[in-house]
Amino acid sequence: MRIYKLIWLFILLSILSSCICSHANATKSRLSAMGDLSIVIEDESNMINLWDFTGNPAGFLDDEKGSVLRGDFVWDTFEISDLHNFGWYSSLSTFKADADILDYRVAGAYREIDNFASGIEVNYFLHKADYKYFNYEDKFTSPKMLGVFSKKLDSSTSFGIDFSYVEEKRELLDNPNDNILFIGLNRSQRIKDFKTEIGVQRRLSPEVMIGTLLGYDWFKLEKGPHMWDYYNYISDSYSFWLSGQTIVDIDHRLRLGMEVIFEFKNENFRPVMEENEKSRENYYFSYVKFRGIYDLTEKLKVGLFYFDHQLFDGFLIPTSYYVFPIPYEFTVRHFGGGCSYQIDERILVGVEYHLRDSSQPYGNEVIWGDKITSLNLGVEGKLTEGCFIRSGFVRTELRINPDYYKRRETRENTFTSGFGYQPSGGKFILEFSYRYAYKKFKEFYSDDDVTSDQNIFGLSLKKLF
Repeated sequence: MRIYKLIWLFILLSILSSCICSHANATKSRLSAMGDLSIVIEDESNMINLWDFTGNPAGFLDDEKGSVLRGDFVWDTFEISDLHNFGWYSSLSTFKADADILDYRVAGAYREIDNFASGIEVNYFLHKADYKYFNYEDKFTSPKMLGVFSKKLDSSTSFGIDFSYVEEKRELLDNPNDNILFIGLNRSQRIKDFKTEIGVQRRLSPEVMIGTLLGYDWFKLEKGPHMWDYYNYISDSYSFWLSGQTIVDIDHRLRLGMEVIFEFKNENFRPVMEENEKSRENYYFSYVKFRGIYDLTEKLKVGLFYFDHQLFDGFLIPTSYYVFPIPYEFTVRHFGGGCSYQIDERILVGVEYHLRDSSQPYGNEVIWGDKITSLNLGVEGKLTEGCFIRSGFVRTELRINPDYYKRRETRENTFTSGFGYQPSGGKFILEFSYRYAYKKFKEFYSDDDVTSDQNIFGLSLKKLF
């Protein structure tokens, strides 16, 4: 019954999307259908500019050439069979788990060209997981609102401000009272997060643009902890950051983007195993982000990417979403490179390699960390004027502290496909994508492989005025 309800919801939201509207993330369906080629393909939602690349609200004015309405809808569903669990007297049992994830956003932007722009986006995220063995559902909801304003100060300078508010709520449903796993567990959690940024950009020459950004983030854990007190490492905090940014475009052949970020964070946390004591601690961070694309010829492009503090959740094996219903946030160093080739006016192909590494040096050893690599292949074919088909393949492998553990924790093959429709004039764009992922992974107490199947449907629409 659940599958039929979601299909009808997908159809209804698809119809509504043509009437309502996102900004920066709108046509992600195109890149998703092309094997997640995020470096060498300059998609309209993935440009090297101060809005897409650095999130500087002063660049929002130049991101589009007019007013726009957009909409995005993603439905992600996966299932795991033959999971193992040791019960009483070390007896081994198997069970199933499945989940549905809905991510829907609508947005609109109004622009007076070369003068003023404002936009608003509303996003709703829903994750429901059914864990058969312990007979409970994990429900996670996250509504979000984002607003942005940008104004031209003179012919070379723009000012911008944005704000966002996120409220996350996680609940455990239908949990039996006699389940020993959940003794001492608070079955709900609520988090509030408010963020605002002020940015300025200035064009120094036709080739060089610079920008700066000042941001503030207030994070509040309203209800928790998730489990016993000593698991409560998520805490109240506030932070400030200052960002310096440079965008270079030389003859439309070399495009470079660089950002340097300095952050101060003050966090209130409870030390491990201490029930009453709390203390505040100050932290200081610095990050570097880079992306570059160079046109070697009219048909061949190469690209590089580096970010040493990227948030990433791909290290979680599927069971992590069920056994530990808490929002993990990993920061990784992300290295990437690739190339694309325009075979003729109808066929575009691309390949990329990505390495994400969370380990850190500690004396002569390496702190427990993960390394994940992926090989991404994608192709786009032009059937007729304004009509495109796409496909791709992603091979991903995860190793946990590979210098110590000599096994691959997960291997995943993802097959992607989709199509795009853009009538002459470019005033309307429709993108659709479908992804199927087959993953083999290991549970921490076993060398046997467990498999999961994942299906992801994506729809993006855009209307220019």
